[in-house]
Amino acid sequence: MFSKFINAFFYGNIYLGICAVALCIETNLLSGISLNVFPFYFLIFLCTIVYYTMIYARSVRVKNFNERAGWYSKYLSQIKTALRVAIVLTVPSLIFLLAVNLHRILSLSLVQLLLISAFPIAAAWYTFTPKALKLIKIRQIGWIKPFIVGLTWAGWVTIYPIIIWQVQKNESFDAPFVPLLVLYIQNFLFFSINAIIFDIKDYRTDSYYQLKTYPVIFGVKNTIRFIVLPLTLINLVAFFIFQRQQNFSHLQTSIQLIPYVLLVIIILRYREGRSVLYYLAAVDGLVFLKAFCGITSVLLIKK
Repeated sequence: MFSKFINAFFYGNIYLGICAVALCIETNLLSGISLNVFPFYFLIFLCTIVYYTMIYARSVRVKNFNERAGWYSKYLSQIKTALRVAIVLTVPSLIFLLAVNLHRILSLSLVQLLLISAFPIAAAWYTFTPKALKLIKIRQIGWIKPFIVGLTWAGWVTIYPIIIWQVQKNESFDAPFVPLLVLYIQNFLFFSINAIIFDIKDYRTDSYYQLKTYPVIFGVKNTIRFIVLPLTLINLVAFFIFQRQQNFSHLQTSIQLIPYVLLVIIILRYREGRSVLYYLAAVDGLVFLKAFCGITSVLLIKK
């Protein structure tokens, strides 16, 4: 029973939904603004679950070499039912919030409106493209897809909380632009690195389908040595720049640094043959840990 719950929690993307909410809260606190209202976080949670469940449910018949695909194949009927329930909850909630805040949304600047639109479009283009458009799914362009994942996740949990906060509070965000940009870059790199590590995990499947990801092109060791580690170092530079801009204390910085240190350790201790559940629990675990450390450093530690 416990193993079934664990599988549903991770494979069913409930964990990812929780991570998305936690990261949005982290952004609010790191940026020095109050929290968004509950419906926003509820929608972030549901949309994350719906999006990833649709991806894996659609690809269940594609030959794969991991246990998550087997789990989706085994429980596909129940998963589709749960997906329908999630969509039924998501769509009316989204329509209601848009209707209630429509006049404030329309008062946003053109740049803000473009940002709100850009990230869902990028996420949709990543894996869902109408045949009539004759576009290649970004997911099929191996060398760019981890960076689209990073761009979309960073926008989802960095840009959205702040813009929607403006809409819901009917207030302007007066903080300097540069720290927000650095925070976005920091999150973008963190999620991109995370996605490349998952490409390493999917090396066998991607090789089978000749998907030119970095591990397939350069090999696993070279990907770690010449792509993952340099990006991690750049990520750390962005991290320390943001810390200095926000004037966090040494203790706050040390707490927020924990997931980045663990990320380096996981990279350096990489071994072949790890299960998908390991990556979901350990590697994606760093995503939640990042949010937890950021939230803790602001709420419990004074500058």
